[in-house]
Amino acid sequence: MPMTRPEIQAAVLLRHRLVTRHGLTSEEATIAIVQRHRGEEGPHTHLVAAEATAALKEATAEFRAVMEALRPAAEAAAAAVRAFLQAVRTAPHPVGRRRDRPAWQSPYGPARPRR
Repeated sequence: MPMTRPEIQAAVLLRHRLVTRHGLTSEEATIAIVQRHRGEEGPHTHLVAAEATAALKEATAEFRAVMEALRPAAEAAAAAVRAFLQAVRTAPHPVGRRRDRPAWQSPYGPARPRR
């Protein structure tokens, strides 16, 4: 089964990590990645799993940092929306159809005659 584009991109990242962190040759790293993709066992397939897990943890940590940085803004926006909704609920004028005239009658007075 051929690899999809995201899988190929992940394989390139993993190959780089295996070469730089574990001293594998590019060929050894590529073979290990293909073996892991096929579900086969090889001398370096355990390193592929370990590096994939490490890369995922690093990416998740960066994403969490961004989320934590945005948390105050999200909380302020939520508070503003709550305040707006409370103001709408307690507004002195009822929202919706006026009850002092029939539904068909225009709030702007009678219609002008057509020319």
